Amino acid sequence: MPTYYYFTCLKCRTRGGVFGEQAWGWGNFDMIESFKYLAHHIRTCGENSIRVISEDVDDYVDQLHGEYNTFLEQTKHIFPHSKDWEFLDRWKTLKVEEMKLKWVEENRIMHPDDRMKICGVLDAVDILKEGAGRVSFSASVTDDDGKVWKIVANMRELPILKHTYIIIGVIQEHSILGEVIEVYKMIPRVSVQEERGNDHDSGDNRAITN
Repeated sequence: MPTYYYFTCLKCRTRGGVFGEQAWGWGNFDMIESFKYLAHHIRTCGENSIRVISEDVDDYVDQLHGEYNTFLEQTKHIFPHSKDWEFLDRWKTLKVEEMKLKWVEENRIMHPDDRMKICGVLDAVDILKEGAGRVSFSASVTDDDGKVWKIVANMRELPILKHTYIIIGVIQEHSILGEVIEVYKMIPRVSVQEERGNDHDSGDNRAITN
């Protein structure tokens, strides 16, 4: 049996767009309707209200015919501008399997990227310098594979010990600490259970960025 997934808005309790998972793999995706739904509800209800649900969950909301027709009228001037239209037209003579490979070939990023990303728990923090509303610090982080990393960062506030973060940065050689990750961005990683709980309790979900 196929499973269908929909975008839903927690604020106005509607759903829209659909993509399906079949026994043989991913099935149909309503590209235009999904774009219209996301664009419309992000603008009117805010991005924090958007989720993805399947029709099998308890809080699945049926879409009434009148609601859908109203949605079509509200979004008739919203339409995706996309290089994908040009791609599909340019390679329309290819078979489906050939087009899948061609899309990967044309969209692959070839220039190098020195950045790296780790996810892990903040074990310890040492303040290096404070002033002008900023704090420089070094820290140790144990990633999901158990490897311990040294990081250095300059931010508005210290991250929280024993919390889990997504860290993006570049490997650098520090004169005292040796090899470290120089942090560009440090974001709290929220579990699925925490995210669901935050639908009803706003809590403190601020991102810590440099």
